Amino acid sequence: MDRKLDELLYALMQNMVITISGEKLARDLNVSHSTLARWIEKLREAGVEIRGELFTGYRLARLPDVLLPQLVRPRLRTTMIGRVLYHFYSVDSTNAFAARLFAHGHKIAEGAVIIAESQTSGRGRLGRSWHSEREAGLYFSTVLFPKAPPSLAPLFTLAAAVAMHNASEHYTGLDIDIKWPNDLLVEGKKFCGILSEIQAEVDLVKNMVIGIGVNVNHETLPPDIADRATSLRMALGRIQSRIEILLEFFEEFENIYMEFERRGPRSIIEQWTSFSSFATGRRIEIHDGVRKITGVTRGLNALGALRIEQKSGQLEEVYSGDVVSWE
Repeated sequence: MDRKLDELLYALMQNMVITISGEKLARDLNVSHSTLARWIEKLREAGVEIRGELFTGYRLARLPDVLLPQLVRPRLRTTMIGRVLYHFYSVDSTNAFAARLFAHGHKIAEGAVIIAESQTSGRGRLGRSWHSEREAGLYFSTVLFPKAPPSLAPLFTLAAAVAMHNASEHYTGLDIDIKWPNDLLVEGKKFCGILSEIQAEVDLVKNMVIGIGVNVNHETLPPDIADRATSLRMALGRIQSRIEILLEFFEEFENIYMEFERRGPRSIIEQWTSFSSFATGRRIEIHDGVRKITGVTRGLNALGALRIEQKSGQLEEVYSGDVVSWE
């Protein structure tokens, strides 16, 4: 259904300045009048402003900010990431959709990307929900089949953080920071989160899904997160292009992923360390689900764990957790 809606919306976008008859649209899309009318209503429900009716013709009231595959594909600068696109106007979660594809035995190309205009059950790390406002953010998941053991899987999450750091900074000019392991901050507030999920055997990752949520054009955020979250639009005071940031990310991530295949973990560790103020010399407190760990950061180990020097001088390597405070 969503693919057909994409075709309809693309046809309307190609004829922005004129009213297109319902007869022509139905003929071009090879559907009945009743099906066309139903699709028009689906697009309206998704927030697309369409004027007119079946027998008077249809016209877009404004150019919608929708990440149509027809607009993304011609501008790709990658050989793998984003070459296969699944686009949804609404989905429960892009990670969950990818998991269903695998569960039902679908063959998925490496680098395939699932994009949603909104999510009804967007998820973040540690079981948290992700606020997924329609047409305001980037909500997508990338499918990988890394030739690596499960112990190295966290590195690809760090790589995604580096790629989105570079894409956001290049496009906006903002000073972006990475909070361990993979939250992106601007002016000390979070605007991007990453959730990775893997299926693995003892010595090999079978597949990995990296889900990314970016607050791009949110004007406001829910009161319960407003004091610690932001959007790129709120930081800059003007609307940002979601498609430009997405395309930048695809290119950046593919380059980092390919470099890992040539150089191994060191390539990702070096880049993450160079872009994060949390890498070295930062006093932080981490909750790992069981205890609180307080100390000064002393870089990452080869697997992406954060080294913490505690007050006693003991060096502890933390593999998972949530940085809850920092100086």
